[in-house]
Amino acid sequence: MKSETNKRVVFNLNLKDRELLKNQCQFLQVSVAFYVRNCVLEKLGKPIIEVKRKDIDVKNYTTQLLKIGNNLNQVAHNLNSDSKFLIADQKSVLKDIDDLKKHILEINSKL
Repeated sequence: MKSETNKRVVFNLNLKDRELLKNQCQFLQVSVAFYVRNCVLEKLGKPIIEVKRKDIDVKNYTTQLLKIGNNLNQVAHNLNSDSKFLIADQKSVLKDIDDLKKHILEINSKL
């Protein structure tokens, strides 16, 4: 059993303040209880835990890169198969590959 028992603290907020609190917690990707507890402890001069905010865009970029990789695998599979490509199809595929390379470089620069 813990030597210290945790006690519940309840307080009221108006709707606007509650929404601000929820938005801040979503932005930091932490629970409301964690955020409030650390804010109170900070004001009391207790050491606080630093919140490491995850970059939300990294997940989106990773998903996009996986989709691009899948597309490239499909293109490579079609090129390596015995199916015949017309010249127009080859130019279209090469243009798509160039577009994908540019998109990958753009995503990489943002990471």
